[in-house]
Amino acid sequence: MSVIDLDFEPIVHNISTVHGECPNHKAILHPETNNVLGIVGSKFRVISNPEVFDKVEGAIDNELPHQNYHVINHQSRGYARTWREYVFPDIERQIKNDKHETTLGFRIIVDNSFDGSGSNKVLFGAIDFFCTNGMIHGEFDVFKRVHKGSHEIPNMEGILGQALAQYSNQVTRYNIMANTLLKHDDAIKFIEKILPTNKQEDPDDLGHMHSSERIRLNRMGHKLYDQYADEVQVRGNNLWSLYSAMTFFASHDSERFGLSRSTNDTQHERMDRRNGRVNSWIKSDAWKTLIHGANSQMVTA
Repeated sequence: MSVIDLDFEPIVHNISTVHGECPNHKAILHPETNNVLGIVGSKFRVISNPEVFDKVEGAIDNELPHQNYHVINHQSRGYARTWREYVFPDIERQIKNDKHETTLGFRIIVDNSFDGSGSNKVLFGAIDFFCTNGMIHGEFDVFKRVHKGSHEIPNMEGILGQALAQYSNQVTRYNIMANTLLKHDDAIKFIEKILPTNKQEDPDDLGHMHSSERIRLNRMGHKLYDQYADEVQVRGNNLWSLYSAMTFFASHDSERFGLSRSTNDTQHERMDRRNGRVNSWIKSDAWKTLIHGANSQMVTA
């Protein structure tokens, strides 16, 4: 299937061997190819994509009836895991400072799996149209349903309304970040904390000289720092540039942050793991400390 079609109803099959039935497990098959999407436990509840798509699109029709959007589909491992993005280019907000201005758009992501590798999730976030960086933000923007029990997929109207309000609030915080000076030393020290050096690494891969102090970054730290330096040239020397460097890593299979080539179609799944990694950095004590210190300097300046 060259076109990524996610509107399918998986088929559930019992499993048997020459020795008899396997009552504790079942197979989930793709209806068109009969490929096995996953072997799961007998209590695994299949949540089909159309179940969730219908709820999300119903909420869009009710709450955003005149908004244009486009759909982007992704799949991994022969449709064992799937994603659908709804991108709203007209629900835009500006991030600007004296050096640069960019536009963010609102987006919804439906993440589903048929092999037990994750829960069904509806995510809300933003996309930077300047560089296509994707962002998932906040504590209230993840709605999950595990593939167990008899959970019904609820109507999404209330959740979508909360997500839109949070999107506006988050953009306000992004604008503050874009106008908050970040010291060079503080940026490097933050990268050191989230990407600590492995003492067994090759010494040739380590080392930044700055302010008469040798600050050691590992290979990944160097790459993130270099991306931050590129962002500074465009967006200015501020917190938003560092944030954008991290979301660039989470969103791009680039020359600097290239994925290893694989015979399996796992690219989007690996990018999704990167997004989770960046979210952990944003929620870390190191990031909170950096934000607090930068804001304190802005207040006392």
